[in-house]
Amino acid sequence: MRIISGKFKSRKIDFPKNKLTRPMTDRTKETLFNIVGSFVFGKHVLDLFAGSGSLGLEALSRGAVSTTFVDPAPWAQKIIAKNLASLGISSRGTILGMDFSPAIRKLEKQGKGFALVFVDPPFMKGWVKKTLMRLDASDIVLPFAQVVVGHMWREELPNAELKNLKWVRTKRIGQACLSFFFRLESTHEKTKSYISGEL
Repeated sequence: MRIISGKFKSRKIDFPKNKLTRPMTDRTKETLFNIVGSFVFGKHVLDLFAGSGSLGLEALSRGAVSTTFVDPAPWAQKIIAKNLASLGISSRGTILGMDFSPAIRKLEKQGKGFALVFVDPPFMKGWVKKTLMRLDASDIVLPFAQVVVGHMWREELPNAELKNLKWVRTKRIGQACLSFFFRLESTHEKTKSYISGEL
């Protein structure tokens, strides 16, 4: 597995050689970042269900200020730490070894905010709806933020139940899909600082 573009283009990153994870294919990842475009630059990124950290690392390569990686699996935490170290950017990555819900709660208590959020859970396990509903109710997703979800094409999205996140588009790539959501404007005292990358 390699970084596709940016400062670390073509650099190899480690991933587990087992069936415990389903790395996003290069084709899907390239499509994701082609759609996100330059929005990633200067942003604080949250990578939920991070696995090897492939999406968060790609964002850092393309100019994100920082990435917070969330995954409860010890092997995932070890690989993410190794990949950050091999790229010389350990200071730009934070690893939370816990499930998404307690991680979000911890980030809320810390007053964190993110302008770009990746959600790429195991397919057809019900995590997509649970995670989107939790993010929809949280101020860690900043106004005007983008949330990108990787999911199986048959997996239902809770679009009608979301109050703050609005579905923008879904791009199908084989059996997988990428769905893009936009956070509506709301009052948040740290909005300007986080979006500009100052915090």
